[in-house]
Amino acid sequence: MNLKSCIKNIKPLNNMYIKYKWRERKIRKGDKYKDKIFYVVRRAPGEAGLFSYVMTNLGLIQYALEKGYIPVVDMQNYENTYLEKNEVGKRNSWEYFFTQPCGFSLDDISESQNIILSGMDSIKPGSYPGIDMVNDKVAREKWHTLFTHYISVKPEIMQEANNIFQRKNGNEKVVGVLCRGTDYTSLKPKDHPIQPTVDMVIKKTKEILVENKCTRVYLSTEDEEVYQQFKCVFGNVLWVTSAKRYVLTEPIKLSITDEFKKTVKYENGKDYLINILILAKCNCLVAGCVGGTYGALLLKDGIYESEYIFQLGLYK
Repeated sequence: MNLKSCIKNIKPLNNMYIKYKWRERKIRKGDKYKDKIFYVVRRAPGEAGLFSYVMTNLGLIQYALEKGYIPVVDMQNYENTYLEKNEVGKRNSWEYFFTQPCGFSLDDISESQNIILSGMDSIKPGSYPGIDMVNDKVAREKWHTLFTHYISVKPEIMQEANNIFQRKNGNEKVVGVLCRGTDYTSLKPKDHPIQPTVDMVIKKTKEILVENKCTRVYLSTEDEEVYQQFKCVFGNVLWVTSAKRYVLTEPIKLSITDEFKKTVKYENGKDYLINILILAKCNCLVAGCVGGTYGALLLKDGIYESEYIFQLGLYK
């Protein structure tokens, strides 16, 4: 067993090693762009949803801009949810879905003189968008403005979402619903927002549907059983995209199931992004506090006619 493997097996030492490896630091790769400082936005390897990356990246983009740096998002040089193993170091999965905030790519700065790599401690809780957008109008407007200026969805993905919405919904008024299930509600991750039950979400959706004279319900969920419950209640009023849904028979992480491992990471990310883009196009919103909800708030052009986001505390 080599030294690195030994360190991994000793948790306190491994934590120290990771913190050191992922510290904020300056590097130099050449002599280009002497008048500019580039800030490479990174995140330590681990499983996270697309909008979890968006939230922390947006916080680091703000940090870089405040310092006078030029942010460049790196989801290429480390393992992440949307890179296949053979793509690490070769493809930037951020650019599968979004443009770079200031137009500079990793290739563009590959021979730059002034580069700062972000670190694990570069951003603190509360310095990136999240649940604050649910209750704080000023915070929502601030993050929405920053997002609009510096993060753009790839045009082809935006067009696909628009086409699906028009084909499925037309000009009918629609309640958009985000209802998490699978491993999130079965594992109840510590310090993450508690999700409402399916019955709670259905009840609130019925209320919003009637109060706002909507004629359709759009559901974004990764859980097949959640979909079937909604289908039973709303019938042909309900519509969904063709994104894959799953059935978990035991409380384990979805990502380690055989069914999930057969999927393509890029396709998973694109389907999820399209689901949230459509959610942002709906007239009304019913959702729990999760990354996709925050993403819809950032992507929404204007405000929802009616919005209900469950706030039930955090899992212990």
